[in-house]
Amino acid sequence: MSSFARRAPGEHRVNLQTGLRLVGIWHAVGAASSVILWLLASRGDDQQLPWKVSFFLRIFALATFAAHAYSVYGVLRGQRRARSVSLVVNYLVFVIMAVAALHQFGAFTGIGKLGEGFNKAFVPFLVMVVGLLWVLVAGQLLSKRPTAAGPQVLRKAGWGLASLAAVWFVVVADPSGMLSAIGHQITEPVTIGTLLVAAGAASAMRFMWARRVARHFGTTSGEEQALSGLAFLSPNLLGFATFFAFPLLLSLWVSFYDSKTTGTGRSFVGLGNYIEALSLDASSSASGNAGVEVLKPGYQVLMHLDWFGNHWVLGARDVLFWTSLRNIVIFLLLAVPAAVLPALILSSILASQLPGMKVFRAIYFVPSVAGVIGVAIIWGQMFQSTVGWINYLIKRAGEILPLVDAPAEGHPWLSSDSTALLAMVVVFAWMSFGFNTVLYLAGHQSIPKDLYEAAEIDGANTWQIFRRITVPQLRNTTFYVLITTSILALQLFDIVWILSTPQPGGPNNATMTPVIALYNEAFKDNRQGYASALAWVLFLIIFAFTFAQFRKDKDGATSGGLS
Repeated sequence: MSSFARRAPGEHRVNLQTGLRLVGIWHAVGAASSVILWLLASRGDDQQLPWKVSFFLRIFALATFAAHAYSVYGVLRGQRRARSVSLVVNYLVFVIMAVAALHQFGAFTGIGKLGEGFNKAFVPFLVMVVGLLWVLVAGQLLSKRPTAAGPQVLRKAGWGLASLAAVWFVVVADPSGMLSAIGHQITEPVTIGTLLVAAGAASAMRFMWARRVARHFGTTSGEEQALSGLAFLSPNLLGFATFFAFPLLLSLWVSFYDSKTTGTGRSFVGLGNYIEALSLDASSSASGNAGVEVLKPGYQVLMHLDWFGNHWVLGARDVLFWTSLRNIVIFLLLAVPAAVLPALILSSILASQLPGMKVFRAIYFVPSVAGVIGVAIIWGQMFQSTVGWINYLIKRAGEILPLVDAPAEGHPWLSSDSTALLAMVVVFAWMSFGFNTVLYLAGHQSIPKDLYEAAEIDGANTWQIFRRITVPQLRNTTFYVLITTSILALQLFDIVWILSTPQPGGPNNATMTPVIALYNEAFKDNRQGYASALAWVLFLIIFAFTFAQFRKDKDGATSGGLS
């Protein structure tokens, strides 16, 4: 074969054994760097890192050391799994170093000021759009006449114009002086080291991805497809791991410490935070005015109960959290039926063939896509005691209808202990039932039309058809709607936060929810460890509720219920 034969990209540019030795040396350097990182993160001098940062760096150093050490051994010994491990490690190192380089160049701070620079660079942006439009038009023309010369010239001109306009846009906009920052940082030793490490990881990854390397390690076609799939999924997987999985596991770890939001000190308390959150005490008393004197030390009065002829005082160490649990249970019992039952009935009406139903589908879906803040502000104005529409309509109804006794003054819906939570229920149900209606409409599409035709032939009326056919056939949809709506209700935060301002959870904790309680603990009282414990208690409550619903649905299905 001629030495000038065409080669596949990335192949036969480096001798295989030489390349494998270089990759092994690269991983050995990575393992040594991991050891150095561990030592730096574990130092206890005046420059000691915060414990959370130190803990994360030590875990990261331990994981990278294990991966690099296995890669050195596996690559040099030709173990099949070593190629996959090397590819993953080098990919992660490249991503981390690329993000670090962008941070050093000020790219992330520049995103926040992009709007300001966009105003200055609107003309080059418009030119860039014109160039891309030329490319699109040329593509359409080439799809009809692939050999035509004119569209090919137009496409090249479009790409050239768009490229020049993009450079013009960056130069004119320069959101936060990023170009000058790049010019300044490019000569810094740290930046040079970051770019060299990123380039080394990219080179090692490109070499290990080559076909001949895959054949050397005996990689099967299934493994190759799995690696390709993971490469495409990696942006989503990295985002999930960075912004969800890692904070979730970190909060579980923090919940076992008496950790503060500020400062580096913390003490291990084990299950102490959970015990404090869930501790209850009950004591009977002959006096109806008994208080904390009949409870254990450290407990506050939660409520008074009269059971079996005795007066009981129920206390808790965290009265506010238990109050929030009571409120959220009441909210759940009121809000979920109010958001589900109207959606079921409305979907049955909208699923009919009456004229104009498509327009009403869009109208009823609007509340579910509207912004929470805007909706809450509008409802807050409607609930105003003096100029709100709710009180106005009640007053007008009292003037028109003889059975309605209109109050002389407007009722303070949001500032009254007895109606504040009810107002939250109304807003939540109004925002949720539109989306639930769409879900039910989707469920209606799966109901066989033969069932309705047979019921009509048998003489069934509308109520019988709805009860005997529609509701049983929508059981799976109802189960999904109940679960999702209940989870949203248990996590209630934004509506209460806006409507109960300036005292979120007020008045007198009448609308306090578990999420607001843990928010106050974390960001107002600086008890991050205890707030993490409350978050996990809420997670366990939601998980137990969802699991019970799944078991109930499964038992209903196995006992012969319709699906």
